[in-house]
Amino acid sequence: MLTLHTRTENDRFAVYLDHGRLINEAYSTGDGAKSTYQLKAELFQFQAKRANQPVSEQKKSKKRKRIPDSIPGASDSQTIDGYLDLLPTPVGSESITPLSRCWESPYILPQLHGANQSGQIQRFPSGDEANTIYLIPDRARFYNHNVDHLPALLPQLLPSYDLIVVDPPWRNKYIRRLKRFKQELGYSMLDNDQLALLPLSKLTNTRTLVAIWCTNSIQHQTALETQILPSWNLRLLHKLRWYKLSTDHKLIGPLQSDPTQKQPYEMLYLACHADSHENYGTDITKTEMILSVPSIVHSHKPPLLPWLRQHIKLDLNQAEPNCLELFARYLQPQFTSIGLEVLKLMDERLYEARSELSRSP
Repeated sequence: MLTLHTRTENDRFAVYLDHGRLINEAYSTGDGAKSTYQLKAELFQFQAKRANQPVSEQKKSKKRKRIPDSIPGASDSQTIDGYLDLLPTPVGSESITPLSRCWESPYILPQLHGANQSGQIQRFPSGDEANTIYLIPDRARFYNHNVDHLPALLPQLLPSYDLIVVDPPWRNKYIRRLKRFKQELGYSMLDNDQLALLPLSKLTNTRTLVAIWCTNSIQHQTALETQILPSWNLRLLHKLRWYKLSTDHKLIGPLQSDPTQKQPYEMLYLACHADSHENYGTDITKTEMILSVPSIVHSHKPPLLPWLRQHIKLDLNQAEPNCLELFARYLQPQFTSIGLEVLKLMDERLYEARSELSRSP
């Protein structure tokens, strides 16, 4: 994680999350482990030329609206450019070979749950026809369950968590198109009314910090602020944008003045219990935006704990936060993860093993 301060805004800053590296660091094990695993570098390759397609080429597409000559909010663009200038020079990877898109294979695990407290990553054979192996990180707990059935899982969960991350399957046109093309490529989506009914209020206390990913749909954002957060007994603290970068640290696409067009960012909402102290989370609002090179896998979000850990209030006798992720698609240490595809991105084919003997000192 890297905190970026511009000269003009000393009290506000951006956070750069090195998606792949943060996950790899979370999966690194102790000196006694025989091996550890890292995400393949090919998962984080966005070439600048493809990401920043010239306007003249974009106009050739009849399905896209004309990109305006001037984009309102030029100051936002200047602010982003100021932060991008502070990023370290990216390491080139021209020799990267295209990765087999194994995450598009059918995911057919039955309802199950598990945990790993062994001190090292465990390999879990699925028993399916493809003999898929899933990796279970140390200090991770998971439920391959439909989050819609969360009330039935409540007795098995903690009374409350320090950090809750929610990545809802918002209804959107992209997933509907995927489902028409190939059913297994699209996940099950939930209506806003269904999301509002989730018993999240039973898993929070006045110290809990809740992070919710949201699309750029004004309809979903309005529902989240006016309907879903109140139904979860939460109070909005801050909302900010996650800007997606190509491997050469440029925005993956242009900022659009038309909010219905595809944007190079997604929204992140931060909330707390409705009864939390009025000064709760004041420091969080100083973070102006998040920057990172995203995974090429759809909806593979960067880990937030390395950034939010400093804002989590723990009990005096508590060394590490207890974290929960809903609608999870991969596992993280210190997290209980729940979702219909909770192990999908733990497929061993997305990782490479590194022998402890081959590591550099």
